[in-house]
Formats: sequence, structure tokens, C-alpha cells
Amino acid sequence: MNNKALTFTIIGLLIASVAGIAIALIITLLGVVTTPNLAVGIVFVVIVGLMFIVLIVEIVSVFKIDDSTFHTALLAGCLAMLYAFSTDMHLFFAVFGIYISEIACAIVSEVALILTTICCCWYIIYLYNLSVKKKPFIATAVTILPVLLIAHLIISFFGYGYITHFIIAALMAIAFCTILCLAARKQKIGSTTYFTAAVFCFSVGVQNVNALSYSSRAVAVPGISLAYAVFTLSMFVVIYLMFSIRTDSKAVKSKEYKHQAELFETKALSGQIKPHFIFNSLEAVRALYHKDTASGDAAVNLLSEFLRGSINAFDSELIPFETEIDNVFSYTEFENLKRQKKIEVIFNIDFTEFSVPPFSVQPFVENAMKYSGVDEIENGSIIITSYKSGDCAVVEIADNGKGFDMLKVSESSHGIKNASGRFALTLGCVPEITSSVGNGTRVKILIDLNQQGADNK
Repeated sequence: MNNKALTFTIIGLLIASVAGIAIALIITLLGVVTTPNLAVGIVFVVIVGLMFIVLIVEIVSVFKIDDSTFHTALLAGCLAMLYAFSTDMHLFFAVFGIYISEIACAIVSEVALILTTICCCWYIIYLYNLSVKKKPFIATAVTILPVLLIAHLIISFFGYGYITHFIIAALMAIAFCTILCLAARKQKIGSTTYFTAAVFCFSVGVQNVNALSYSSRAVAVPGISLAYAVFTLSMFVVIYLMFSIRTDSKAVKSKEYKHQAELFETKALSGQIKPHFIFNSLEAVRALYHKDTASGDAAVNLLSEFLRGSINAFDSELIPFETEIDNVFSYTEFENLKRQKKIEVIFNIDFTEFSVPPFSVQPFVENAMKYSGVDEIENGSIIITSYKSGDCAVVEIADNGKGFDMLKVSESSHGIKNASGRFALTLGCVPEITSSVGNGTRVKILIDLNQQGADNK
């Protein structure tokens, strides 16, 4: 949120705050209600209701979204509790003949003030990643607070609760200022911190009024705690907006960094597989030249065609499946050149309107040609199939070779690992490999057409 937008937001919220108090007074002057307490109470219920709505939204967000919304959720709950037991609400309930013990209200609102202070301090600690475990004053404050709270409960019965309240308030103020100083030393304090400080100050202010009223040291004036409530709500809404913007920005950056990391990893995997192909191909050419010159020349021509069609593929994250199949066909032809017994490779391609990572299908075919043993059996073959099934494109590489025990899978095939890794990174799918001894091997790849935006009509 830029400064101009933030300024307009603050002005708008302050105007709304003043309008809330004005509405309560107008309702009274027009005679719509019988007492000022009722008018103020109506507006106050709306204010506290808004706090509870924010609380509910934030609690749902904690379970639905993976971020740190619990900071604002706890703060909303503490503020709602603080103002729900303020003097204005006490007077409002009295209009309807509902009388709540002033001592009970004083105790609950005092606890709410302590929790609000803890939430404000905790939020600043979170914003600036502060380390406060070894700060002696904060540790002392946390230790003696329960003692002071018990003392406040006892003294309130004798009408002197305001004394312990001001001790607690002073302790809270010192603790909060300590946190602010720690933040300021670490880095420049941001706008969100100032609004958090405003929420803390308004919370202490309203509890000062509550403590004096409940101890009969001051006359309860309708609208005082309402004024604090609307200003506190205004500051809290600003904090909520800025926190949401901060969280969303982090989420966007995190998503961008994750995408970049995936791209780098994909390129790294591609970089590993490229020399793998070249090395194997050159070894094959060398072997064929030792056999005879004609076979070597044929192999060089086929290798040139293979490399010419694939040299640009590594510059793309995805290539058309049809291009991948052309590369696979060139590879199988190239591989068969050096074999005395050719391996039958059947292309049963019914659907090509989708994309795959470059050289992602070829390693599975290479693995079948080298290790499946189809050349050792009668009618041995490798079948490459593609078809459409619902919203998925299905690619299968099956052989009727010797197969293997799935519990004893070899970890030596880098090509298979790289291909599987690139399918997972770019398309979010993992090739399924099934095999059993004597029954061959089948690789099945399911590609979501909707996810990659392929034209699957």
C-alpha cells in the first residue's frame, strides 16, 4: 500500500469513527431511543460485532491458508473481549435490565488488556524477527503479571482495583516500549508498527476509563469507551489491510521463487541428459565404423538428423509430443543400425495434441531396447502408444521382455530418473512403471491436458 492510499484510508476510517459517535448522539437527540446509553450501545454492538466478524474470518483463514494470520486473529479476539466488557456495554445491558457484576467486568477487561498487549508485542516481534528470550525486564514482567492479576482481583472487591490496574498498565507500557526500542535498533520502524502502537494506546485508554468507573472513582459517561472503540477499530483495520498486503506479497514472491527454482532444476536435469545422449551416440558411431564404412556413414547421417531436430529442444521447457516421437523414431533407427538382430519397435500413435519435456519419452524407450531382453526372445517387441482418455493424454511404453522384480529396482539409470523428474517438475505427473519377471515392463504416463492448456478438443 503506497503512502497516498494509506493516507486516504486513515482519513476515511477516522471520518467513519467520528461518524459513529455522531450517529449515536443524533439517535438520542431525535428521540428514537429513550436513553443515551441505548444509542451508544447500539453503535457499540456494531463495532464489537465487526471485531468478531474479523475474528471469525481470520480463524477460518488460519485453517484454509498457510500463512501467519493467527496474529491478527488473536488481536481481533482480544480487542472484542476488551470492548465487550467496557463501561458503555455495561450501561447498555443495564437498559434491558441485565446487570453484570462490575468486578467481573473489571477483571475480564483487565485480562483482555493484558492479552491485547501481548498480541501487539508478539506482532512486532514477528514483523522484525526479534529475539527477546534473554531480555530480563520482559521475563520479569511475564513472571509478576499473574501475581498482579490476582492482587487486582482481590483489591477490586474493596473498590481500589484502579490502583493495581495502573501498575499493570505501566508495566505493559514499559514492556511494549522495550519491544519498540528493540525493533528500532534492528531497523527503521514501519507504518504497521505505528498503527499497532495506536491500538495499544487506545486499549490502555479505554481500560483506564473502565478501571476508574468500575471502582466508582469516576462517573461513567456514555460514549467515552465508544470513542476509544471506533478509533481502535480504525487502527486495527489498517493493520489488517497492511498485514494482508504483506502476506500476499510474500506469497507471490514465494511462488515466483519456486517457479524459478523448478526451471533451474529442469535445465539442470536437461543438462545432465544431453551429454548422456551424445556419449552413447558417439560410441555407437565408433562401433559401426569399425564394422564397415557404409554403416558408419549411415549412422553419421542419422545422428546428424537426430541432433538437428533436437538441438533447439533443450531451449524449451516443453515441446510438441509429435517432435518427441520423431526424436524417438530417429533414436530407435540409429540404435538398430548397430544390431545384428533388429528390435521391432511399433508406434501406435493416436493422439499428439499435447506437449512433453524434451527427451522425456526417449530414455524409457532406450531403457527397453538395452535392458528388457526383447532381442533375446521370439516376437520380442516394444510398443509406443499414445491416446486420449477424458481430460488426460496417455503415453505408454510397453515391452514383452524378461521384466524385473519391482522390489529390486536398479538405481543406475540416470536417464529414467531425469525423465521422471522433469515430468514431475513441468507437468506435475510421475510416470508409473510396472513390471514382473517374465511378463515384461510397462511405463504409463498420464498428462493432464487442462493443466498445460493443450488443445484437446
